[in-house]
Parts: sequence; structure tokens; C-alpha cells
Amino acid sequence: MSTKIELLAALQDIDQRLRQKEQSLEELRQQLASLAVTVDVKAQEVQAQQQRIADLELRRRENERQLKEEEAKIKEKRVRQNRIRNDRELMAVRREIELMKEANGRLEEEGIHILDHLAQEQARLAQTEAQVEELKANLTKETARVETAIAALEAEAQQEREERAASARAIDASLCSRYDRIFAKRGGIAVVELRTDTCQGCYMRIPPQVSNQIRSSVQQQGETIFQCPHCGRILYWRPAPEGTADA
Repeated sequence: MSTKIELLAALQDIDQRLRQKEQSLEELRQQLASLAVTVDVKAQEVQAQQQRIADLELRRRENERQLKEEEAKIKEKRVRQNRIRNDRELMAVRREIELMKEANGRLEEEGIHILDHLAQEQARLAQTEAQVEELKANLTKETARVETAIAALEAEAQQEREERAASARAIDASLCSRYDRIFAKRGGIAVVELRTDTCQGCYMRIPPQVSNQIRSSVQQQGETIFQCPHCGRILYWRPAPEGTADA
């Protein structure tokens, strides 16, 4: 029949395997979440680029409207110019036409700049949309892979939970509760070996009297539970094989 300390050590083995699986499950879920966030960020980038293109299209149409209006005005001025006989008034109209041409030139330059910017944004949009499609395809593929891995881990974890529940029933409830608290507080290491009078959990030497009590209890097949006075972990001691130095 197993001793209390052996039952606790076996329970810890199960708990550590279970903890590792739960950590792996969390990592897998985080991988999926991270991929989904990446897709969302790229999709938002597409929306922002589409909005910039829409704004540029508005500017392009407004620029074209202004050019047409100004060209119509120049045409009207030229018609008026042909009817003027006064030299002074004729000079003034010609000057107005020159100024309007200069303004139109600036509008044309702005129009070219808008078209260049529009072409660049459209190229970026096409590239980003391709990236989104690639990310979505990768997300679909990874989701299938990760969900398969999660299902397998969940099945293994459930089996170990059942094994853990059976093992825990063989241990006194108060002792099991004490073990659970230490396991949670000490990063999944509650039961550790005493070696050369040193706790293998915190690597602090324990008082010789406590060490002797632990050794004596084991040799007499006692059931007393000892804890490290420094870290509180449950200690166990293994007698050295015959012919070797005692640890």
C-alpha cells in the first residue's frame, strides 16, 4: 500500500502534466486569437485605405469641376475681349485672362498630384487586400490545425482530470487541501525531495533535527508529513541504495 507521501507525489505528477496541458491549450488559443487580431488589423487598414481613395476621388472630381468652370470663364473673357475697342480695357481683360490661366495651371498641377496619389493608394490597397486574403486563408488553415490539437489535448486533459480525482480520493481531505494550496502558491511544485539536508524546492538547508526526524519517519515507515521551514513545501526522503553514500 502506498504511503501518504507516495500518494502526494503521484498526485503531483498528474497535476504537473495537467498544468502543462492547460498551458499548451491556452497557448494554442492565444495563437488563434493573435491571428484573428492580425486579420482584423489588416482589414481595418483596408477600410482606411478605401476611405483615403474615396476622399481623393472627391478631390479629383472637385478639381475637374473647378477646371471646367475656370475654362468656361476664360472662354467668356475671350468672347468679351473680341468686342472691346478701348485699349485700356482690352489690356485689363487680357491681364485677367493671363491670371486665370495661371490659376488653371495650378489646378492642373494639383489634379496631376491627386491622380498620382490616387494611383499610389490604389496600388497599396490592392497589396493590402491580397495580404488580407492570404491572412484569412492562413487563419482558416491554422484554425483547423489548432482546433484539432485542442480537441486532442482536451481529451487527454479530461482523462487526467478523472485520474486526478481518483488519486485525490485516496488522500485525506485536509492533507489534499494543504497540498493544493502549496501547489498553487509554489508554481506547481508542492512535494520535493530532501537531499543532503537541502530542500530541492528552495535549495535552503533545513535544521539537522528536522532532517533526522524525516529520515527516522521514513525508516520506520511512518506517515508524518514534514514541510520545509523555509518554503513550506512537503518534503520526502529516499534512502540511498546499499553501498552508496546516504543523501
